[in-house]
Amino acid sequence: MLILLEDYRLRKLGHSVTYNKLKERLNQSAQKSVQAAVEEIAIKDCMEAYLIVRTYFVAEMQELLGEYGLLAWDYGRVLSILRWSIAAGWIPESEALELAKPFIDELINAYDSWEDYAVHYAFGRVFYAISGGNDYNAYLNDVLGYIKKYDIAVSEKDKDKVFSYRGTKFPGKNRNDNRILTYKDAVYKPSKETVSWISVVKAENNNGLTKAETSSLTSFLKKKKNIPAAASNLAVLQVSGEKVLYKTASKAFEEAALAFENVENTSDLYFSFYIRYAFIAYHLNDLKKMEYAISKFNNKTFKAADLQYVYCLYYTEKAKSAGYNKKYEEAVEYAKSALFCLKQGHSLRFLGLFNRDVIKNSEENLNNMIDKYRYELRQAEQQNRSA
Repeated sequence: MLILLEDYRLRKLGHSVTYNKLKERLNQSAQKSVQAAVEEIAIKDCMEAYLIVRTYFVAEMQELLGEYGLLAWDYGRVLSILRWSIAAGWIPESEALELAKPFIDELINAYDSWEDYAVHYAFGRVFYAISGGNDYNAYLNDVLGYIKKYDIAVSEKDKDKVFSYRGTKFPGKNRNDNRILTYKDAVYKPSKETVSWISVVKAENNNGLTKAETSSLTSFLKKKKNIPAAASNLAVLQVSGEKVLYKTASKAFEEAALAFENVENTSDLYFSFYIRYAFIAYHLNDLKKMEYAISKFNNKTFKAADLQYVYCLYYTEKAKSAGYNKKYEEAVEYAKSALFCLKQGHSLRFLGLFNRDVIKNSEENLNNMIDKYRYELRQAEQQNRSA
């Protein structure tokens, strides 16, 4: 908890960090329109759909939110953590107040009043909601509803007895020129483009699209297939279902790969896409395509079990091929590499990019392969000595 607080204080963690990075990235773009700027960044940085949504939010809201962006949201959550830590008995109230002081000092100098702070906080809740494809209006109204419960009229004689947000000014001394927000400003109206990308995120999170929404989504993704996030989602949509047709899947991923050619900065999306591509190639016994997909990685690129399992499958096939061609020494080394990757995978988080039942008995099979190829190697060496 203390480490978490320190990371927030040093601006290493929090939605504000993401917001500010996206804001800087947007403001560096030479594109004239918001859409052109966001799409340019989405391609170069190989952005996942949720980040594209966040980038649109920043573009649409940065003028309203001002210099401090989502500071209210992040620090409001930090102060909640401190309250819960007192309740949990982790720290005494006096220590919590000391830890809270730097966050409170920043807040009272960043915002004009409880209402100004509350509306900024509520927009942080929206930023959180759209990242998961959730109903942003419901999240916005929900948090404002809780806040307004304490926004009550109090008579002068009862002011010391009843807590109220209404009219409460912050005692900050370093007042800034940012716009002071009121409840009337607590409205988020995303562009049509943003709404379409929110639907993409909703589909990724299985948040229940209707048939009409799915049809509309597919049409949108086809129009945006030059963007990696759209191309990847389109490929996954075309091959989703209980029974995967791997030839169809391979063609879909081959077409989608074109969108990844202009990527300048790799990302989780980049690696996830090529892991899926390699897995499909494996099922088609297409080592050439598998090698193409794997060439996008090195062993230190992406720390996930899924990648190590793909390496395991690849080296297993290479071992079989070498064994078939009686290159038993190579076969042993490939099988050992496959076994190493399998064990590495077991120590990492599995992202679920494919069905891992395919590697269910791999450890036993690989050990048997190593024993078999070593035996064949000894037999071949004995025959050579005899000759």
